[in-house]
Amino acid sequence: MAGREVSVKIGLRLVAVLVALGLAGCTGGRTTNIDVQDSSIVLPAVRVAIDFGERPGPPAQLHTSHAVELGVSAAKGSDTLSIAPSQGPVVFGGETFAAPQELRAEFDFRFIELAYRYRWFSERRGLGFEALAGLAHAQLGLRLFGATQVAAERLEGTGVVVSVGTMFRLWPSGSLQLRGSGFASTTSEGVSSVGRYEVAVEQALGRQAAIRAGYAGWNIRSRREHDDLSSSNRSPIRVRANGPMLGLILAF
Repeated sequence: MAGREVSVKIGLRLVAVLVALGLAGCTGGRTTNIDVQDSSIVLPAVRVAIDFGERPGPPAQLHTSHAVELGVSAAKGSDTLSIAPSQGPVVFGGETFAAPQELRAEFDFRFIELAYRYRWFSERRGLGFEALAGLAHAQLGLRLFGATQVAAERLEGTGVVVSVGTMFRLWPSGSLQLRGSGFASTTSEGVSSVGRYEVAVEQALGRQAAIRAGYAGWNIRSRREHDDLSSSNRSPIRVRANGPMLGLILAF
């Protein structure tokens, strides 16, 4: 009888192990996403626009035009992430951060774009629209600090950027401007996509310069294991940066 009881106990333990392994297989071994957000930072931006064709009026003031626009934007911030006991690990920078624990994240983002811009503006109505299409390069530096581990990666992506916007003249040299942009690259391991919005008041300073102030937001992603074509086992990344925006425009 004793031998039979031992056999039964061993059998039950094997069944429990097999069930646990089966449940682990059903979850697909997914890691926990890295989701970082900072809404208390200032977002700087610089744009240089070169009109071609006719240029009715000062370049820095609103007018119908074709132009080549170069833009450089940045964001830098931090956040705290919590991995619950029921979640999978965070896999990042060659390190595995097991649950449960709290992580501190720091990020540094740069975005450079070169696009063709068409802008239509009605002098009579004081209303205008614009559309842009071109190429861009995104670079994201991200660092995670755990209880006993530190990991860092620098992600990059080059792809296509498309933007649309609208403008309302507030006074002869000032306007309210709204613009939304989307960026996509072919990489799933680097910066896969970027979304951006901004609402700003722009004030011309003479003929060839203007300043902007308002509010803007970035949504930066690296798909990684969530991409069906990727064999990566690293955690997908999402970084969101929102806050006051300050910008400088140079127009020629």
